[in-house]
Amino acid sequence: MGLVVMLLRHAEKPLSSGPPLGVTINGTPDVESLTPRGWQRSGALVTLFVGDGGNGRPPRLPTPTHLFASQIGLHSSSQRPTETLLPLAERLGLSIDSRFRKEELGPLVQAIRAIDGIVLVAWEHHLIPSIAIMLMGDTASVPQIWPDARYDVVWVIEYTAADGRAVFHQVPELLLAGDEARPIEPSHLP
Repeated sequence: MGLVVMLLRHAEKPLSSGPPLGVTINGTPDVESLTPRGWQRSGALVTLFVGDGGNGRPPRLPTPTHLFASQIGLHSSSQRPTETLLPLAERLGLSIDSRFRKEELGPLVQAIRAIDGIVLVAWEHHLIPSIAIMLMGDTASVPQIWPDARYDVVWVIEYTAADGRAVFHQVPELLLAGDEARPIEPSHLP
């Protein structure tokens, strides 16, 4: 099969103060959870990766066989990466691998590379460029910064079977009103 890795930022989070507020899946206020719009995106992601069976539309991206989200614990109490993948995990009957803390990028990438299948990773946006660079093996192929305002794009890294080289491209999600149709622009800023 080979390896395909898809990286996405966790869905929408609360602002630093005031609404929209974060809420758990049960509607309890929680600053570490997704906002109502984030929960909408989380649910809408299912159609991006599984398709819309009711309308017979196939998925726009490959259906994951493995899901990763950063660990919830002492170093990060954010529920958002796991919450972002929850509806998809339930639909696919997959567990979410959350054994790595958000800063444990080396072990995460090592675990990903050991997989023969389709991997979807939900992570903190400031760290996604570093994950992509490690997977690609170079800094020239991927944007160096994931903008704070973007929740609506998936980075895809596909390894070619012939030579094992990685190819990078971006897929705008276009799931919710206001999602942008353009990819994240390359940036060579540190």
